Amino acid sequence: MNVIGNFKILTVSKDIQGPYMKMKVTLSDGTSTIRFGLDEPTYEHIKEIVSKNYFDSLAKGYRFELLPYYATYQEIDNSQPVFMGSIRCIQDHRAKNIQFPCTERFAGNLEWFKHAVYSTEDIKHLTLDGYEGHF
Repeated sequence: MNVIGNFKILTVSKDIQGPYMKMKVTLSDGTSTIRFGLDEPTYEHIKEIVSKNYFDSLAKGYRFELLPYYATYQEIDNSQPVFMGSIRCIQDHRAKNIQFPCTERFAGNLEWFKHAVYSTEDIKHLTLDGYEGHF
């Protein structure tokens, strides 16, 4: 994977195209701001996470990062796998990893980043310049 560090979450929102995260992604050849489409269930979980102040309800300066991996497990044999993403909540010198349920589609998109994205050119279609939709 050529992602350097985590994806910095700038916005979690919806528009006419559907739910999305606007994120800053750093790769070996530079940094891009992308529109990362979300399915509705994953959007609801992420929106809830980024709407909370985890350390101090009055504190300012929270930032959130999507960790570029996911976990999967099965609660019982032969059941549907459960996919879990992870967001890092940061405020000053404190940080907390928050796991959230996500869909297989979301996990697949993270997997795509891991195996198919090597440069900013590979995600140009998701950037402000390459994306035809609106932010």
